[in-house]
Amino acid sequence: MLNMLNKFKILNFIIIFLIIFFITSCSRNESKQSIKSKAETNTILTGSPLVIGLFNVDSPQQTFLQLYPLKTFLEKEIKRPVSIDISADFDEMAKKIKEEKLHLLIIDPAFYCELKALYPEKIFPLVKPKGGQGEASSVFVTKENSGIEKIFDVVNKRLALGDKRSSFSYLIPLSMLKDLDLSLNDFSKVDFLIKDKRIALSVLLGDYEVGALSEIVAQTYLNSGLKIIKASEKVPVYLIASTNSLKEKESFKEIFSSLPEEVLSSLKVEKFVPAEDRDFDYIRVLIKLFKGKDLIEYGPNTIKVAILPLYSPLTIYKRFDPLMRYLSEKTGREFKIVIPKDFEEFINIVKKGKVHFSYQNPYVYAILSKGGYAKAIALTVGEDCTDNPSEICGGDKFRGVIIVRKDSPIKNIEDLKNKKILIVSPYSAGGFLSQKIYLEKRGYKLKKDFHLIDAKRQEKVIIGVYKKMAGAGFIRESALGVFSEEVDISQIKILTPTEFLPNWPWAVVKADRDLERMVKETIINLPDPILKNLKVKGFRPVDEKEFELLKKYVNF
Repeated sequence: MLNMLNKFKILNFIIIFLIIFFITSCSRNESKQSIKSKAETNTILTGSPLVIGLFNVDSPQQTFLQLYPLKTFLEKEIKRPVSIDISADFDEMAKKIKEEKLHLLIIDPAFYCELKALYPEKIFPLVKPKGGQGEASSVFVTKENSGIEKIFDVVNKRLALGDKRSSFSYLIPLSMLKDLDLSLNDFSKVDFLIKDKRIALSVLLGDYEVGALSEIVAQTYLNSGLKIIKASEKVPVYLIASTNSLKEKESFKEIFSSLPEEVLSSLKVEKFVPAEDRDFDYIRVLIKLFKGKDLIEYGPNTIKVAILPLYSPLTIYKRFDPLMRYLSEKTGREFKIVIPKDFEEFINIVKKGKVHFSYQNPYVYAILSKGGYAKAIALTVGEDCTDNPSEICGGDKFRGVIIVRKDSPIKNIEDLKNKKILIVSPYSAGGFLSQKIYLEKRGYKLKKDFHLIDAKRQEKVIIGVYKKMAGAGFIRESALGVFSEEVDISQIKILTPTEFLPNWPWAVVKADRDLERMVKETIINLPDPILKNLKVKGFRPVDEKEFELLKKYVNF
């Protein structure tokens, strides 16, 4: 019995030993697998860090968190440490670029343009964001229940802006104001608070009645009582550029163009697309306009196309740059827009042969053609609809209108005599010539019978009539729909439509016959996406005889 008990104890000991051995072996194998798995996921990083530079961020901590997935992804891809460097201001970043301490830059388009001008051989665009929060508007904001409903209500109020080198809190807001015949002089006080977050908070606290900043920052305060009263068109919030310290530029362009979903999600963008320096020429136009710095460069072989400035530089760029790229693709030559500040500068640069092609209203064309400075190659078909500017109406002719306020004592054209009348420009077709022909056919002499005031822009005429700065205004018929958001159009009425004119022609200024032929054929056969972006139905061949009537009214 004792012997049996001893055997049982020995058997139990052997079983327990085997179980412990088995568990230990499994644990050891799992540990080895864990170590192996960890070794596979932890990439060995070698070499000096790749440094990503930023500046003027509202929250460094939030910026680091947002960029962390990008940092770790890049480290895995390039097997090199990646660090984030935040500069306090523009000058500090410029100094680091000069000393070659940065490899990649995530920067505002306006900062890029100024840095590129400082170091043209040190900075190169790689990619720009598309979709999500990678594209945004510049917005004017106020506090809920402030009594400010439209942009014109901001006159004589306190305004908060950001950094004077910023696209979204300085340059684009100034352009928006200029389009509406407003300037910083129309505010009782203007301060520059540098950061967008400070602008939003200062408006909410009541230190300023109005602020201008990025839509992305403004949206975070909408539930706290902030209200958007005016927004620009959407543009890239930033771009990613490389410095000459980064040698693998093309490979990084490919890396950014194929980021995984988790990285894109952390950056709050849909994707990144390749960027070119020309993508930011619209910002350079604004820098020239508001800061007096001419940063726009054209290569010696660039084909320059002047666009008569009917709308703001940003609107013109958004409409016409895709066409320029399409022409470049079809002809093998680089095409770029030239945006003059006004009608007079447009005429001057065409007369001096500083551009190769031009796009203008029929009256300006008649002036240039009569002097032998331009030759029409195609005519526009279609324009913005008066009652719905998102649609395309009309044909190969358009007309002007005479507008007055609904509460005006002016009831017919006879009542216009000796009144102040705002015109777009003496060179405007829809905002002067159409009305001139109409009135002169009825026996009126413009200079003798009316007090004409040159307002320079379509929207300025509408605004002037709305604000009772003049009794009437001459504008293009479609302009009422385009600017309906800025003024209460219900307070404006059309006194009478005026004379029909040929639509806008494309013209050649100086180009060899082969290039002229290629451009003409391309414009007449544009694909639908380009036409839709231009907001026209198409372009057709044109005969010079179509402008003979207009030339009779041109005092060359």
